[in-house]
Amino acid sequence: MTRYLVALDADRIKEYLFTTPALSDIREASGLLDRLNRSEILNIIQEAYPDFKRDDPVQCIYAAGGSALIILPDEETAEKAIRAVEALYREKTVTASITGVKVPISDEELRTQFGQKVRWAGHQLRRRKAEKGKGRTLPVAPYMHFCDACAQLPAVHHDVERDELICRACRIKRPTSGGARQGLWEKLSSVTENTPANAPVEWKELINETLEGPKPTYVLPKDFDAIGECAKRKGYIALVYADGNRMGQALERLKTVGEYSRFAKLVDDLLLRVTYRALVRQIKSQPGKPLFEVLMAGGDDLMIVTTPDLAFDMALEVAHDFEEYSRALRDGGLSFGIGIAIAHARYPIAAMQQLATDLQKRAKRRSFEVGGGTVIDFAVVTAAGSEDLERIRDEVLTEQIFTFPPQDDIKYRLTQRPYTLEELGRLLDHVRRFKEKGFPHSQLHAMYESLFHSPMQASLATLQTIGRVRDRHKEILWAFFQEFGVRAKPVLPPWRDRDDGSRDSALGDLVEIYPFL
Repeated sequence: MTRYLVALDADRIKEYLFTTPALSDIREASGLLDRLNRSEILNIIQEAYPDFKRDDPVQCIYAAGGSALIILPDEETAEKAIRAVEALYREKTVTASITGVKVPISDEELRTQFGQKVRWAGHQLRRRKAEKGKGRTLPVAPYMHFCDACAQLPAVHHDVERDELICRACRIKRPTSGGARQGLWEKLSSVTENTPANAPVEWKELINETLEGPKPTYVLPKDFDAIGECAKRKGYIALVYADGNRMGQALERLKTVGEYSRFAKLVDDLLLRVTYRALVRQIKSQPGKPLFEVLMAGGDDLMIVTTPDLAFDMALEVAHDFEEYSRALRDGGLSFGIGIAIAHARYPIAAMQQLATDLQKRAKRRSFEVGGGTVIDFAVVTAAGSEDLERIRDEVLTEQIFTFPPQDDIKYRLTQRPYTLEELGRLLDHVRRFKEKGFPHSQLHAMYESLFHSPMQASLATLQTIGRVRDRHKEILWAFFQEFGVRAKPVLPPWRDRDDGSRDSALGDLVEIYPFL
């Protein structure tokens, strides 16, 4: 018997989320996409095929994180369902879209080759997405007014509260246009109530633990400035973007439709559990403060805006728990590539998102190089303009930036990023030790500035600092250099010899995040 596998994937989700810079608009857009993906597309498929059962793992493989996999009985029903879902997205969002493809699948493939069949469907999906191209903005006549929020479509509504003329798409995103997004505690309860079948027992404790006792007050942030006001360094926020490593390879190895469905649903469930547990712990430590906003959480994707001082600890906790508890799904567990972009709350959020995406990609690359495990990369934006991450890392933070370049052919990097979980944990520990011991800021910055002068000047400034500071400061400074690979022979601190013959230093990384912790 031949059935049809339907693969659906939302197009350019981040573009839709960050069309406008207002947090309230982004929050509503995120909530709308989450509802569409997790429930409304299943409702519309059920209208196209009344016998569709969303609880049947052989019919509804999964629907989360902007993607869905469905099995329908024939080609006509599959095509009808795809068209209905695409129309649903246009109707509900105006500017967001979703792409769907259908591929025939036999009973034998359902039992023995399902992972490979999904890979083929994914190939077809990417090809169709490429054929669709990017949507164009309709021309606007001279007497028309562009939307004050997104500046992309003609304005058709007046938002009296903000005194803005806005388009249909932006009106949908405004909080007054529809139901409010599901609250934090409602989300926790929903995760508990919708635990997938065969979920490991220990996973349930991840949520039950957070629901015990009185619920601390959580204030929803009005805007990004509200989050920035809660930061240790006032006015700064951090965007954390995590994406699963090698998830496609893990799914491809699954042979049966049942295995595939269970794995995909449990990954989504685990991501929500470890994320919300970490967030609730932060709320309990600082009740009544608008500490974060979850912009996206589903499948193996996570995007959160929070304060810089919470971002690192939260990323470490979520990644560690995800690796630990996912061992029940796969030997060695699953891991993330994580990017953390730090900037002022007034910095364009779309630019922060793009930077976090670039950082996440570099983290994934390092994870591949070290043989797996979560890797985290971070960057701090302090200027009004934005620089390309590749240029910063490959030009600004290499020997090309030296005022007096070295005479030898040794390559230098002024950073050791990206970091594995263990490495980043050690770096954060050292930052806190420096703060606890009251290490002089002037000495740290003197060493930092010498990095950009020349390799010899950096070593000279470091040795002078080690000889000049008090014994307790000398001890923690030398411990830091030893922790990150620096030895007195044959290379002087702050440099570390690498296996490929190049040299790098973690000193700049420590100084960069020092003000935020």
